[in-house]
Amino acid sequence: MADSEPNARGVTDPAAIRRELVAAAPAVRAYLAGLGGDWHEAEDLAQEALLAAWGARAGFDGRASVRTWVFTIARNRWIDRRRRDKTHGIEQTMESAGTTPSNTPGPATIAGRNEFAGALQGALARLSEEQREALLLREKSGLTFPEIAALLAVPTATVKSRVRYALLKLAEELRSFRAELES
Repeated sequence: MADSEPNARGVTDPAAIRRELVAAAPAVRAYLAGLGGDWHEAEDLAQEALLAAWGARAGFDGRASVRTWVFTIARNRWIDRRRRDKTHGIEQTMESAGTTPSNTPGPATIAGRNEFAGALQGALARLSEEQREALLLREKSGLTFPEIAALLAVPTATVKSRVRYALLKLAEELRSFRAELES
C-alpha cells in the first residue's frame, strides 16, 4: 500500500503518524525502562518498536490511537526479549541491570542517591508486575485508563484497580517519609 492510500480506517497521513510516533518516543522509552530497569535495553527496544510501527504504518487500522498502538508494539517487543533471555538463561531484572536503580540498592548506589529515591525504587520493584506496568503506563507514559486497558487487553476497571492498589502499596511502604514530604 502506498503512503497516500488510505488504510482500512481511512488513516492517510503518514506525516501525522510520524508526528505521533516521535511524540510518543520518550514515554515509550521511560515505560520500557520502568519495566526492565535497564535504560540502554529500553532505548534499544523503544527504537525497535518505533521502527516497527513506522514500517507497519500502512497496516495501521485506526482501531486504537497511534500512541496506544506503538505502546502495544513496545510491550510485545519487551515480552519477546524476556522470553528469549529466559530461554538462554539470562533473566534480566532491575537488580542485575547495572545501569539503573535497583530494587535493593547496594552501598555504592545508596551513597549516590538520597534515601527517598532508593525507598521509592524498592517499593516500585516490590509491586506485582501487573500493578507496576499499569502504574508506569499511567504515570510515566501518560496513557489514559481506556488506552491502558486496550494495550493490556483487560477491562478498564481492572486497570483502575491495579493503579489504585499500586498507589496504596506505595503509600504504605513510603509512610515513614510522609512527614518529610509534607514539610
